[in-house]
Amino acid sequence: MRSVQEGDTVRVHFTCCADDGSEIATTGDGEPLELTIGEGKLIECFEKSVIGMMEGQKKTVRLQPHEAIGEKKSELVSEVPLYQVPEQDEDLEVGSRIQVKDDHGNDVKAIVTDISDQTVTLDANHPLAGETLTFDIKLVEFA
Repeated sequence: MRSVQEGDTVRVHFTCCADDGSEIATTGDGEPLELTIGEGKLIECFEKSVIGMMEGQKKTVRLQPHEAIGEKKSELVSEVPLYQVPEQDEDLEVGSRIQVKDDHGNDVKAIVTDISDQTVTLDANHPLAGETLTFDIKLVEFA
């Protein structure tokens, strides 16, 4: 029976959960995800986990933060004056996702983690940075 190798295009079903067991993403009962191993469109360790699998095989893979999205970076958390936040006139609250400019004028997505009368704390880390992720993978077929 054929096993997955680098460069193969395959279809997989998967469920991704955080350490607390909450589901982050899944293909569920829908269409399987199609990917070409080595293209780099998904987390590298996820793709490498599929190598060697055969059609119908299931696997559970636990990825530490450095293998998944990466660790949280403290330099991506900043406190800024409230008046500099573009959405200040809207219902800004902890958990709001906003877009701001970095020091180089690039658009950056950030999450509001704290608000005071004068300042807003913004976290521009990926929402899954610092998370250990568990993937349940099933190789459905070769494409």
